[in-house]
Amino acid sequence: MKLQKFKEKNKKQKSIILFTIACVLLITGVFLYKTFAVFQVIKNEDMINGNVNDPGDIYFAFYVDNHITKTIPEKNTGYAYDYEKSSCNKGAVPYFDSIDWSITVRGMSESHTKCTIYFYQEYQEDILKGADPVLERPLIPVHIDEKGKVTKADPSKKWYDYERKEWANAVILVDETKQYEIDQEIEEKDIESYFVWIPRYRYQLKENESDLNEYKTVKSIGSVTDVKEFYPKIGRNKGASEAFEIQFENNTIEPSNGTNEEKWLTHPAFTAFNSNGFWVGKFETGYNQNSDTTKEITTSNWTKANAENTSNTNKEEPTKVIIKPNVYSWRNINVSNAFYTSYNYKRELESHMMKNTEWGAVAYLTQSKYGRCNGSTCEEVRINNNSNYITGYSAKNIPAQGLPVYNADSTALNQDGENGFNYNNQASQVSSTTGNYTGIYDMNGGAWAYVMGVMQGGEQAKTPASGRNKDNNSDFKGLYSRCTANGGDEICELNTSNTTGKEWPSSKYYDLYDYGKGTLEYQRGILGDATKEFGPFYYVSYDNGNIKRQVGSYNADIAYFVNFGAPWFARGGSEDDGTDSGVGSFGAGIGNESSEHTFHIILTP
Repeated sequence: MKLQKFKEKNKKQKSIILFTIACVLLITGVFLYKTFAVFQVIKNEDMINGNVNDPGDIYFAFYVDNHITKTIPEKNTGYAYDYEKSSCNKGAVPYFDSIDWSITVRGMSESHTKCTIYFYQEYQEDILKGADPVLERPLIPVHIDEKGKVTKADPSKKWYDYERKEWANAVILVDETKQYEIDQEIEEKDIESYFVWIPRYRYQLKENESDLNEYKTVKSIGSVTDVKEFYPKIGRNKGASEAFEIQFENNTIEPSNGTNEEKWLTHPAFTAFNSNGFWVGKFETGYNQNSDTTKEITTSNWTKANAENTSNTNKEEPTKVIIKPNVYSWRNINVSNAFYTSYNYKRELESHMMKNTEWGAVAYLTQSKYGRCNGSTCEEVRINNNSNYITGYSAKNIPAQGLPVYNADSTALNQDGENGFNYNNQASQVSSTTGNYTGIYDMNGGAWAYVMGVMQGGEQAKTPASGRNKDNNSDFKGLYSRCTANGGDEICELNTSNTTGKEWPSSKYYDLYDYGKGTLEYQRGILGDATKEFGPFYYVSYDNGNIKRQVGSYNADIAYFVNFGAPWFARGGSEDDGTDSGVGSFGAGIGNESSEHTFHIILTP
């Protein structure tokens, strides 16, 4: 049933909802889990005194700033729905849609259902211009102080400050029914997942045109020395390491659609969902190794091997997702399983696997005055150099210039190593996108992160590739990228497409790229995805030319574009890529299970 805006209605409209309910009952014969739009409000004093006696209807009492009122506050007036206080009797549950500005009730099984609905004046930061965090059940707003202590925040008071690089954080509890008081410390064992809010913004474009005629020999690029060749200039050729100019905006503002240098573009990660922002997993996604996922998180008997799990969590099973520091990344999972694990994680919050453009949105905010830049100087997010793929870890030192492989640590959970710090050590904050505990970790190093960014399955195909061939693919249905016309030097299999894999989701859940054969075809990038806008690109050699890599101008991060042999994007680099790993790193993968690949989860309530 379509959700409708709440407003007070007359008796004719009241009879409409009763007629609708009657029809549902006649058709289904059951009334266990239904959603009904709100049409009618009784007098508040009748509600309070329990004098409702009209069978079959739903009755509401509204409180705004703890004062009883006759209706809900208007949209865009600074008020937010208080999901923690709001409730219904008889097992029913109220839900609020902040976009449609409507209340619905689910699980209503009896007549005379009464609901008490609360709204509060939410804290808003002026510079966000209405792109403030959207809190919906089961997200709990939190403060994370300079020591990493987590306490429940009061959303009506200041709990984030993007001007001061303090991003909004929220957690989801293992037991979602457990209650914490404002300013009470939340125990780590009770936290299932951490999320960080990325507000909607537009940014000023840099040069991103292609010029295939300019070649140079240069001595250094970023922190990398001994650059042997310079590939054709593709991408912006000036200011590559400078801060992005960002202006926050809300989704009631007409999006900016610039395509040329110095024009403004509303970042496509937000327009795809018409959202005011999104919540991103604060760490690489982990795998809950407890047999009972409803119990507190304990890691005393966990192993790295058990975090390499190929199966996905479907909607019929208890979720195995955890997003926490000092746990092992969930690896060895193919892209389709990673997607549906993410998709089924919190459907009511529009959960999904991170797209390439969503990675880009985090990268650009990081490369701004709201992230790791101060004036014209931008500091690189420090690498997670833990070879056991432990989340939230940080290297002690910046990788040395010219080193192709950085000294990685192999430690146990919650322990520092010779070359790095675990998350609980305050020194680990250099691995955050803000340089403090409020930012996002594991964007540089750790495991390569598969994202939902994929190449077309052929030069003429307009649909995404499943993978390279029948033995190396994502297990999504689709063409194999090396078994199409002009497929290259590999002999194509008789079966040139995956016909038995998983169905593709709606196109809003992935970024689709033109077909191509080469890893240097950066012009196929999408504005906002942190690929071609991080040029120009270079070919560098290490160890007297024994190791050669393609890097971009953003901290000299690895830059290999998707191609017919590897049609899936992976981001961030790995724990041992040293100076080449980073927030701007991108590589090409085949989409199958790999012990070097993980994924990130997004919520777009």
